[in-house]
Amino acid sequence: MIGRSISQSILVNTWLVQIALSCALGGLLGLACLLLSPLWTLWGLVGMSLAVAVIKRPEIALLGILLCTSSVLYEEQLPLVPIGVGSLHIPDLLLLGSLGILVIRRLVEPDFRLPYTRLHLPILAFYGAALLATVAGISNGTVEAQIAFREIRVLNYYLTFFVVVGLVQKDQQIRLLVRGFFLLATIVAAAMIAQSLVGHSLPFLPGRVETLVTQGRLYEGVTRIVVPGRDLVLVAFIASTATLVMERFRPASSLKSIQWGLLGLGLLVTFLRSYWAIMAMGLLALALLLKGAARRKLLVGGALLGLLALVVLLIILAGPPTQASRLVEASFDRMATLGNSDTLEESSLQWRYMENRYAWLQIVAHPVLGLGLGARYRPWDPVLEPSMFAGSSYDFDSRRHIHNGHLWIMATTGMLGYAGLVWLSLAFIVRGLKSWRAVADPQFQGIVLGFAVAYLGVVIAAVVNSTFMRWYWTPIIGIMMGVNEIVLRNSMQGSLHMAGDPSRLVLRREMR
Repeated sequence: MIGRSISQSILVNTWLVQIALSCALGGLLGLACLLLSPLWTLWGLVGMSLAVAVIKRPEIALLGILLCTSSVLYEEQLPLVPIGVGSLHIPDLLLLGSLGILVIRRLVEPDFRLPYTRLHLPILAFYGAALLATVAGISNGTVEAQIAFREIRVLNYYLTFFVVVGLVQKDQQIRLLVRGFFLLATIVAAAMIAQSLVGHSLPFLPGRVETLVTQGRLYEGVTRIVVPGRDLVLVAFIASTATLVMERFRPASSLKSIQWGLLGLGLLVTFLRSYWAIMAMGLLALALLLKGAARRKLLVGGALLGLLALVVLLIILAGPPTQASRLVEASFDRMATLGNSDTLEESSLQWRYMENRYAWLQIVAHPVLGLGLGARYRPWDPVLEPSMFAGSSYDFDSRRHIHNGHLWIMATTGMLGYAGLVWLSLAFIVRGLKSWRAVADPQFQGIVLGFAVAYLGVVIAAVVNSTFMRWYWTPIIGIMMGVNEIVLRNSMQGSLHMAGDPSRLVLRREMR
């Protein structure tokens, strides 16, 4: 009887406390609206909600960064948050908040440790060398401080690696992050396909929505779509291929097959030949690396898909001219230029040759630390300036941009920074290609192998693409590396727990 009265009293008091808190919060919101403004109050509530979500589920912050940097949004479209001495973008706040949580947990939780991985030293070496080169460039006057800070912002997204490794350590967290990664890539691909169907006359996506031109030929009715999220789609396509052939067939596999098809079509409508080459190289690498049932599924599935595609193409081409037939014709014509010597004479490649010559002059002149991130590596050139990046905004200066990603790093961070990048890239690729079989879960096996193969293609294609210092690429690279390392680490821990099981000895040997 006494216990019941006490519990009833606590219940009544709890309701009273909740009512009092609600009234207090309502009063605070009203006061905030009076002192500031309803808009700033709304932003404050949104910020607090995001902070709570990030603290509870850090992977949500990483997906938010990808949404802002590697989807259909451009940097100019994001709202700026003033911080007194300057301003930050929303993804900057998400990154800084996540890193802040990492530091706070390390300080207040005695048992919290940042797991050490094989990529810690390489990524810190590259990041540190780039910072050193930029500070030296500011001191020497080769780069403006404001421009340098913008480039450092892009560099900072490599640190998403530490957010993944430090805060996204459980398998269910990794699964949520990977599923969000694929879902966002699928949404981007679907939007690109929809824009291609609508055409460039009714653009609803920002960025390059234009009629395709190949070697001077204009393809009316064929729209080329290039948005930042194309990079996310590329990585997801290769990784989803690996996971599809490694996992057993389930009802959900049909949905994954549809997702895979959307990703492939999304890459098709970019008409980026370097990306098509990465796709082909990725599929070839998977065919060589996979064994047994997984290789058979890839080869048989590829043969059946190729046969089906051939039938559909013959039906399309045999009929009257339609948008589908024009798309097929344009795709084949553009693909054929990959093996055509005339492609080397295209204006876009000629501009890259000129960029490369200017870059080499600076690399020879500043071999150790380079010019610093954001430096102008060439003078004003009347051949390049009117032709390249027409209509670019956000104070874009093409004299700071090099299409060859390798030369960009050499020219701005010197051979010291480039050595760090090579170390990081080789460590990530070799570790992924060597250790993916040590992962017990087939889905995670596909992720580890797919990410490693995708990045290998990116490194090769960086000869003509400015991959390593583009803000829609650096978060993807950091997250890929972090996911692979935490999956391999969890697999290693699993092998240690099963040390007495002879059937798992192979797992432990491969992890070494």
